[in-house]
Amino acid sequence: MTLNRRNFVKKAAAASMTGMALPDLISAPPQAKRSLRIAHITDMHLDTRAIAGTNVKKVLTEINAMKDKPNMIINTGDSVFRSDGQRYEEAEAQWDLLAKTLKQTNRIPMRSCIGNHDVWYGPDPQTDETYKAHKRYHKNWVLEVLDLPGRYYSTPMNGWHFIALDSINNNEYAVDDEQFAWLEKELQRIPATSPICIFSHVSILSVIPLMRALKDDKVEDIHYPASRQHRDALQLKNLFYKHANVKLCLSGHTHQIDHVDFLGVRYLCGGAVSGNWWGDHRDSVVFDEFPPAYTIIDLYENGSIQHQHVFYAFSE
Repeated sequence: MTLNRRNFVKKAAAASMTGMALPDLISAPPQAKRSLRIAHITDMHLDTRAIAGTNVKKVLTEINAMKDKPNMIINTGDSVFRSDGQRYEEAEAQWDLLAKTLKQTNRIPMRSCIGNHDVWYGPDPQTDETYKAHKRYHKNWVLEVLDLPGRYYSTPMNGWHFIALDSINNNEYAVDDEQFAWLEKELQRIPATSPICIFSHVSILSVIPLMRALKDDKVEDIHYPASRQHRDALQLKNLFYKHANVKLCLSGHTHQIDHVDFLGVRYLCGGAVSGNWWGDHRDSVVFDEFPPAYTIIDLYENGSIQHQHVFYAFSE
């Protein structure tokens, strides 16, 4: 089924009220055997407000209760509302709540990566200096709570291979030199017959940054949107082009949905569980035209992909 813009908006609005999933945007591959199903969640931005706790639990409960249950959840970051620039007690309340919520509501294996708001540091230089010796400082807290083996890592499952990248480096959105060298070796190491899914918080390639720039800035002032997309997109694209088994790149960060099929790779940016940051200082939980959402993705043995976005039944 092809969705035009008007039908998309109408169905998105209906789905956000009823929990209905949109029809598949990409047709199921013929004669292909499914390897696994994953649920992609991103930008939960969980904090102690009831609206956040209620809806994060709702999404996790809904995913866990699916008849055709996902084999894995991929969480592409900004799991807490923000631990960046926060005092220890404020960050602790968010991370403790996330740990408790996951323990109570999720039974599906979860793989996560680091979002910009998951990095903990103090609200001012003086306070931050006192935090630097803390064992949870910077990215250590997110590694601890989400049980990450490292800030970037690789893991196989059901014939596919999953690579988590760390987008948050040197005050910009890019992989650092150490990580890029590791990624080059990892892509060489993985058999060419194993399809690869790469996931990062920030999109490597997306239409959304351009659309946001056109909305926020004058056309003559628009430069490369490095605040919304990987600065090293060309370098990563060139690397992926050498490895035809790189099939899917998942991301979040923008709180909007798009997918770009480019040179054999699908760059899929998922909708935010929190929508418009739970409506924080805003008029609506819908961010531009995008209500709160998550994505269900089927991955097949031949490297093909089928995905559908779920605009869940949001509770005020």
